[in-house]
Amino acid sequence: MLTSDQRRDAESAITRLIYTYCHRLDGADLAGAAALFENARWQLSPEVVCHGAEEHLAALQVIRVYGDRLGTRHVVSNLIIDVAEDGATAQSVSYVDSIQVTQDFPLQLIFQGRYLDTFVFEEGSWRFSERVVDADGVGDMSAHHKPAQGAAAEAS
Repeated sequence: MLTSDQRRDAESAITRLIYTYCHRLDGADLAGAAALFENARWQLSPEVVCHGAEEHLAALQVIRVYGDRLGTRHVVSNLIIDVAEDGATAQSVSYVDSIQVTQDFPLQLIFQGRYLDTFVFEEGSWRFSERVVDADGVGDMSAHHKPAQGAAAEAS
């Protein structure tokens, strides 16, 4: 059974993982964002499911990079984390809104959905074991995605 301090520490570490993904992605560190899923499953849609960092990074290659940024802000809110009593696993749900602006693209919401995340505690730290991206709405992705070349992706 977890103590309140252990639960708080777990929630803090998990929150940091979730936010780290957003910061890396928005900062155009696609490899760094993908690395958080080295030993995890990432499902963007029923058609786009990745296992491990290499597949995740390949899926992110549809994203347009503008110098050292994407022009996006992935805003995570309404985060609820449930840590198992044994302290070995956890699940979370959160809202995610992606807002984008570039030199030629006015500020607007391009994605709205939820992150359904699962975590495991291994070797003294928390890591992602799965993320399912549940899209509620997808806006104009023309400035976010490279022109289609057969790649299937909807959002990040």
